[in-house]
Amino acid sequence: MKILYCIQNTILEEVLKKKRIINKNSLIIRDRRELTYKKIIQIKPDFIMFPHWSYIVPKNIVRNFKCICFHSSPLPYGRGGSPIQNMIKRGFKNTEVCSLLMEEELDTGPIYIRSKVKLSGSLDEILIRIYEAIANQIKIIKNKNIVPKIQTGKEYTFNRLSSKDNQVNFKDSIENIYDQIRMLDSSIYPKAFLGSGNYFLDFKNARFRDRDSLIAEVVIKRKITLRKAKISDSKTIWKWRNDPLTRSMFINKDFIEYKDHLKWFKSKLKNKNSFIFIGQAFGKNVGMVRIDVNKNIGEISININPRFRGISLSETLLTDSIQAFRKKKPNCELVADIDKKNTASIKIFSSIGFVRQNSIKNIYRYRLNFE
Repeated sequence: MKILYCIQNTILEEVLKKKRIINKNSLIIRDRRELTYKKIIQIKPDFIMFPHWSYIVPKNIVRNFKCICFHSSPLPYGRGGSPIQNMIKRGFKNTEVCSLLMEEELDTGPIYIRSKVKLSGSLDEILIRIYEAIANQIKIIKNKNIVPKIQTGKEYTFNRLSSKDNQVNFKDSIENIYDQIRMLDSSIYPKAFLGSGNYFLDFKNARFRDRDSLIAEVVIKRKITLRKAKISDSKTIWKWRNDPLTRSMFINKDFIEYKDHLKWFKSKLKNKNSFIFIGQAFGKNVGMVRIDVNKNIGEISININPRFRGISLSETLLTDSIQAFRKKKPNCELVADIDKKNTASIKIFSSIGFVRQNSIKNIYRYRLNFE
């Protein structure tokens, strides 16, 4: 049996390897641009498995191949986005992982297998249980001739959570506050937070001290004010760009002459598909984020003012810039290409939800996970 796997989550991929579902010889697509009808025709798979895939699959692939996806709610209840968080918000203690035959309409196909999964603990702990359930279901589907059954029961569609849903509501019950923190407590998702003055407070590792109180770790991050870049920023950004430590972390490590930089900078300011945000804090320009869009894919990069390194501004600057960018381009995918040796950038991008997709030579490509 020839199976093609479409996976965009490296944590899930490691679980599938551990469970011996995939190995170095497995057929895997990690980038949506590779998922084309022409390529699938060449592969001729018996099944295409989508254990973690948040993109719309082309209709001609769905119509002509057996595509199996996985959803973490007791379908048909809970179709749509953010099923884990929506189940927890509604007071459920357990959910179901459903493997289903993909149809053109979202989450409506007949179901192969249902597995009950506990929703206790942090999101990271829940995800591992879900990934293990997915691995077990794939193993059964591969080894048994299962006929999927049409969904029956109460239909209900969830809305995907937005950044507003991540803000902790301290008017809520202590139990709901606990749930809100833990359901977002993952290495690949933005944390539950509270904005206070010039700072954000991120919450994780929540636990009950007694019936009426919680203990949680709090990370305090400086808030940043954003503005669009202007021509007068050119020389400042040029100086940041040519800082020796900055250049050592960039993919292009060459020194850039100012006349070349100025020409490039002017072209970016005029380009409707280029977005440059300047972060300000303490009355100073503390960094910049640039996003260049090509065919609905935005490549994002960050550069911090050398004077303000080491005080944890990068996460906030990136997060705020992404939110501002989303208002202009709500449906655009975001990716970051990072030098393998740039461990600081890898850590920062990972902390705000970017997940590694693949690597080419000495460069890792990371993608922002919005599921």
